[in-house]
Amino acid sequence: MSTFAFGFEGDDIDHDVEIDELDATSINAGIRQLDIAGKQNEGGEKAEVSLIEASRCDLDEMLSTLPSQMSYSMLSLISPQSSAMGLPGVAIPRREVFDIRAQLMAEDDADTNKNSELISGLEKGDLTPNVYEGGLKTWECAIDLAKLVAVEEVPSLLSEMAEGEGEDIHILELGAGTAIPSLSILHHLFSQPAPQSPPRRSIRFVFADYNAAVLRLVTVPNILLTWHTCHRRLNDPLQLEENVPPDPENGTDADNSLDRSNHFGSADNDEQPDLDIDPSLFSAFRDDLHARGISLSFISGAWSPAFVELALPKPNHSPSQRKRTNLLILASETIYSPSSLRAFSETLLALLRRGAELGPVSTSALPSEAVTKPAVADECAPGKSKTKALIAAKKVYFGVGGGVDEFLEVMKAVGRGCDDDDGGGGGGGGFS
Repeated sequence: MSTFAFGFEGDDIDHDVEIDELDATSINAGIRQLDIAGKQNEGGEKAEVSLIEASRCDLDEMLSTLPSQMSYSMLSLISPQSSAMGLPGVAIPRREVFDIRAQLMAEDDADTNKNSELISGLEKGDLTPNVYEGGLKTWECAIDLAKLVAVEEVPSLLSEMAEGEGEDIHILELGAGTAIPSLSILHHLFSQPAPQSPPRRSIRFVFADYNAAVLRLVTVPNILLTWHTCHRRLNDPLQLEENVPPDPENGTDADNSLDRSNHFGSADNDEQPDLDIDPSLFSAFRDDLHARGISLSFISGAWSPAFVELALPKPNHSPSQRKRTNLLILASETIYSPSSLRAFSETLLALLRRGAELGPVSTSALPSEAVTKPAVADECAPGKSKTKALIAAKKVYFGVGGGVDEFLEVMKAVGRGCDDDDGGGGGGGGFS
């Protein structure tokens, strides 16, 4: 049986998005469309919801579309828990919103305006059902989850890596968007010197978002930026000490201008020089990933059985021949819409069950109610694989209908196999 750890923290949108009253209204209106889209057409009849089918996105193709320079700033991840434990803070690079907009506008076709929905989403925070699910911006629960992962998951991961030979590791982020939770893990992996000999274990990251454009414009760039900043620090003695901006939660004011979408080119305390992008950068990036035994996969499209097969294919070896593999599933702000809860829950449970097929998994019962601090799974017995899902969300999404209680009810029903509702599938990658 798979182990769950549900994390539900935060009350509002992250500082990354400067929201005024009008913006909040437009966002709620966009979200509400998710629950009415496909239910009725103008004649009152049920309309078909057109969802994007799950498919793989090629890393090299996405890298090839990046501009010659990329602007970014640093996001500090400092939590009270990490400070109390004496753990250093982490600064994660993120591509600037204005830089994303500039690329979208440069690529836009005046006749088709194919990027209009994405540009509108950047400027107004609008969500368009089954078109754009908000992944170009960072939302609050993603940062909460990243801080948790840095404290609860990274130390054990690094300890296992130091052992040399051991379990393979799969990390899957659903509704990835800016991928801040996974980046908090990659930051620590990239900050370690590359092994001198081929690693005996593999680390596979899978990033999934409903929108392929989000993976191309922000997920992949942020991964590349994280690798670049860590690589530069490892190879430049002047960069050995990490400069972590103060965190607003600790009573400081360093993160006051993370979204400079309305201030082109303006500077703040964590502005970084633009990254020059060329083929040699990509080659060094790929070579370093290979040396570390890290693979990156990307999937766009709706939650579905096909998505599960792409994200976590069935093992092709007999149980006795399988290498122990630990699975960690991350997701934040993916349960805001009631119409997508069942599809997300079915996908999550299918992935956890598939993870159990990678090796024996111990049983650890956790309370089903939401908790303010995510629970941590019990350690598995020696020789056992571990499968865990960390889901971060708000307790209630006001004006929308989704929230923790609804999610847990659907999860219980799907787990029992007695959910007879044939409600909408919902494809969103969430607010990621």
